[in-house]
Amino acid sequence: MRVSIIVPVLNEAAQIQPFLRHLRDRVSDAEVIVADGGSDDGTADLAVGLCDRVITTSRGRPIQMNTGAQMADGDIFWFLHG
Repeated sequence: MRVSIIVPVLNEAAQIQPFLRHLRDRVSDAEVIVADGGSDDGTADLAVGLCDRVITTSRGRPIQMNTGAQMADGDIFWFLHG
């Protein structure tokens, strides 16, 4: 069974890299999807390479969560807020 972790973000440049590194250290085998709601501080660019996929969606946590879930390949979805 594969776990997909979906992380909705918006303007979290200051903490996105430490958060994703911490996450990878603990669940290295999970798929990690960052669903960016249109950050204007470079959050999406900073997440590249630390997750499996970065997607840009419309702003709004439910929209970001649903879009991330649609893109996920896992059997179980785990939504985390950085």
